[in-house]
Amino acid sequence: MSENINYLNVLRRNVLSYDEFYADYLLPNVPVIFNRSLVSSWPAFDLWVKSCKDSNSSHIHWDYFQDTYGALEVTVADCANVDSFGNQDRRTMLLREVISMWKDAEGQSLYIKDWHLAKQLEKTGSPSVPFYSTPDFFRDDWMNSYYTSHTDDDFRFVYMGAKGTFTPLHRDVYTSYSWSTNVYGRKRWWFFPPEQTPYLFMKYRNVNLYDVRNVDLKDFPDFHRATPIIIEQEAGETIFVPSGWYHQVENLTHCISINHNWCNSVNLRSLYTSMCAEVIQVEAALEDVREILSKGQSDDEWKLEWTRIVQDVVNRDAGWNWLTFWKMVSHALHAVVSPGSSSPQGVSSRHNVFPPAPANLRPPTAFILEQIRACYDDFMTRDRRECEGEVQEVVSTIGSLLVNPGYQPLKGFAMTRCENGDTKSSCPGSHQ
Repeated sequence: MSENINYLNVLRRNVLSYDEFYADYLLPNVPVIFNRSLVSSWPAFDLWVKSCKDSNSSHIHWDYFQDTYGALEVTVADCANVDSFGNQDRRTMLLREVISMWKDAEGQSLYIKDWHLAKQLEKTGSPSVPFYSTPDFFRDDWMNSYYTSHTDDDFRFVYMGAKGTFTPLHRDVYTSYSWSTNVYGRKRWWFFPPEQTPYLFMKYRNVNLYDVRNVDLKDFPDFHRATPIIIEQEAGETIFVPSGWYHQVENLTHCISINHNWCNSVNLRSLYTSMCAEVIQVEAALEDVREILSKGQSDDEWKLEWTRIVQDVVNRDAGWNWLTFWKMVSHALHAVVSPGSSSPQGVSSRHNVFPPAPANLRPPTAFILEQIRACYDDFMTRDRRECEGEVQEVVSTIGSLLVNPGYQPLKGFAMTRCENGDTKSSCPGSHQ
């Protein structure tokens, strides 16, 4: 890492208008920290943290967690046990088991990650007090709006870990955004702008760094050129994590945080490009399967089967494939052009605990339509037979919803295909 480290104090802001957040941070795709006033009404601060009046200090209310959530299952990562691929060992435990270890000064390398607490409470019909609400800036969240209304999954998480536990260097799924609020404790973040991504990978191998604090420059010879933004996040502060920024997070104390992964029309093109790249990467890894399929079958038969196999692997690798992507887009588009109406064709629905954002908390409708149109038009030119079956049904619905006599393309936008078959956007503000 360069000695000229950029210890930029990312701007700390009070609550501002959505239009300011959209113009100053969402469109430029840069991080920002909001102070406690953004989340001051959250019950979690009173329920999860116990104040000590005599010493003017506070600590985690372990008894509340054990009594209220102790029987719930959580995913626990062991930060001291890492495989050869850089994956921390994970196991499922009951929350009360983990807390008991921490109370006994054991399990100090354990980190509860991706805990779907809100989903668990909703599924059980628990009468307990809601512990938080999504800040207005982040309510235009296509991922959680779709997932909570059409699946049994979501991207709403609680993290809880001891001092020294950490999340290795990573980029959020398909370049999604995230936001993270510290309910208790302090964290250190390392942020790498997208243009520094090449410095974080091995030469000639698609393997990124595991821990920026311990780098072998023989394996990562360009890392010395990286100049990360390093941030220390205090209790009550909320960080907006931009699209496509690699980042690493360390708990400086015992910490509890609430986090969402999310996306919307602003980073939709980046998600689409990332999806295209994932497909190409999976195809390359399965080239031997392609050769086997191409022998003894007609072109139509083996190419359709090949597409199904690739999409299945893409889904298992990252949790998404084209069907999921376009269903999410269809759900969001339907909410924009036909608010209050029934679910679009090809997308089954259930009770939505995360409704679409109102018009004053999302970009202009013309902007949203243009971003979807760009991805839709490019997808229709792809020659991988991906637009078949249920995908075709959903994409057809999107095409119908995009038909608008008053539709005028935004100037300066074009989707072009790279030599490797990937796509890139030449529009202003693109997240590349």
